[in-house]
Amino acid sequence: MHRPSFRPAKRNALRTLLALASVTLTGLLGSVTAPAHAAATVSNEPLKVYVTPTPQGDILRYVQKLADADGSGLKLKIIESSQGLDANQLLYKGDVDATLLQHRPFFDSWVAAHPEAQGKLVNVATLLVNVFGLYSSRYTSIKDIPDGASLLVPNEQTNLPRALFILQQQGLLELSHPQSDGSTAALAIDEKNITANPRHFKFIPTETRLRAKSLPDVEASFINGDIALTHDIDPQSALALEDKHNNPYANVLTTRTELTSDPRLQRLVDYLVGEQVAAFINDNYRGFVVPDQQRLQP
Repeated sequence: MHRPSFRPAKRNALRTLLALASVTLTGLLGSVTAPAHAAATVSNEPLKVYVTPTPQGDILRYVQKLADADGSGLKLKIIESSQGLDANQLLYKGDVDATLLQHRPFFDSWVAAHPEAQGKLVNVATLLVNVFGLYSSRYTSIKDIPDGASLLVPNEQTNLPRALFILQQQGLLELSHPQSDGSTAALAIDEKNITANPRHFKFIPTETRLRAKSLPDVEASFINGDIALTHDIDPQSALALEDKHNNPYANVLTTRTELTSDPRLQRLVDYLVGEQVAAFINDNYRGFVVPDQQRLQP
């Protein structure tokens, strides 16, 4: 008996299946490569960094010059801070890619007050310390400050301990914690932790910039290094300065967690922790600002 042949039909079916498979595979490959192309496009965009104008903005402009000279491809969009804007909120909402204007205690305090940002924002490098000091336009020695004098101190908890520890270091009062070591106890120090105040100093909580502007009118004032720098204050005139080494108040580069492996951010960190930036800081800020460079693991 003659059996009918099914080979042509089978060949046609096979061709159809292969064609369908080819179309399907092309579609799948297209969907796989699209995100890579998108990522490359994003990586070529300038990295938006929110900074204080001095010294952080100056330093980033110097980094951009280094990057241009090196041909590294790093492009920065430097956005200088404005009064009333919350830098961490801008970062959290995606309006900027990184910030460079706060020290770690301030960042930790902000995250504690905004639990929704826990784990979403991270520090990836330290850069510098704005050295905190006690200044006076009336006295040339801390010993000359009279008993009962009123001193302007920070009105925010993240910096108040710095002022009190300077006074303790100078032997002018005693606190319940021995030193500014970055511990939770040290960062929480306030007037309630003063165990002895033999000179009967009075403390007037005052906003950061006002502590510098008011210097001619007060007996003494505690001033941040970067603020002193922009108010024509001579760093050599400080009555006392905090310890520049092992200082827990180093300024940090902060970003969102999903950007920690971004090549643009990694290039920026490479520059910020490098010797050229350290030399730039030492050469330009007269001791008000000192390098404290370290790459951090988020």
